[in-house]
Amino acid sequence: MKKILSLLLIALVAGSCVSNKKFNSMKAEALRLEGELASSKERVEDLGKLNDRLTEEKIHLIADTTRLSNELAECRKRYKQLLADGSAESARMLRELEDKEMALNDRSQRVAELEAMLKSREEAIDAIRRKVTDALTGFEGKGLSISIRNGNVYVSMDDKLLFRSGSFEIDPNGAEAVRGLATVLAQNNDINVMVEGHTDDVPYRSNGQLKDNLDLSAKRATTVVRLLLENKGIAASRIIAAGRGESLPIDPNKTPEARAKNRRTEIILTPKLDELMQLMEKR
Repeated sequence: MKKILSLLLIALVAGSCVSNKKFNSMKAEALRLEGELASSKERVEDLGKLNDRLTEEKIHLIADTTRLSNELAECRKRYKQLLADGSAESARMLRELEDKEMALNDRSQRVAELEAMLKSREEAIDAIRRKVTDALTGFEGKGLSISIRNGNVYVSMDDKLLFRSGSFEIDPNGAEAVRGLATVLAQNNDINVMVEGHTDDVPYRSNGQLKDNLDLSAKRATTVVRLLLENKGIAASRIIAAGRGESLPIDPNKTPEARAKNRRTEIILTPKLDELMQLMEKR
């Protein structure tokens, strides 16, 4: 009897140790995913702010160029009049004219630089879209779509392509699509990647592994990232995984069709912005 009780006690202690280890592992994973989510949100916000800055900067530069051009024309008119009148003010007016010409040339040069960089970025984004479309042509219309939004290329994959309901284990067909995308990314090191998991608004039933929709979406995003990183040509520093849960629905309606649209994984591709950021820092 004592021997049996001892064995039971050992089993209980061992089970408790396993549970504690599992709990600590899950807690560490949750903290890591929260960190990745915060980082991805910051990166998306930075990209949005950059686009806003570029648009605002271009508007201001064009307005300044127009204003300076008008002022320069007026200065030239006044200068010619002063010369004709033999006025002593002509020397001062000449200096003012030269200053405005320099300012106008500077603004015009900056507008040209900004437009060239914006065009270069648009071409880079379109090139990414074409490469991804070519690599995934067999999947379009089968739960996969490719689009350009907010200056980024979005590869959106429905849950029916990637995951079974409530699962974060990737489907073989979806895995093939992800590997096809990984090939493109490995061949183009100038593309940064963010993988976002999205769910519908139906509450997830906690099963011990995952607590809610946010956990599920984060775990799915991490699964896709791990599969991408199986391609050794992709540096882990280029990729961020984030779980969005039900916070960013495509369709806010409560119909089965709307919820199906919202259950997706989005892989957001962005060309590196080093040159563009350096240009903005000159402002």
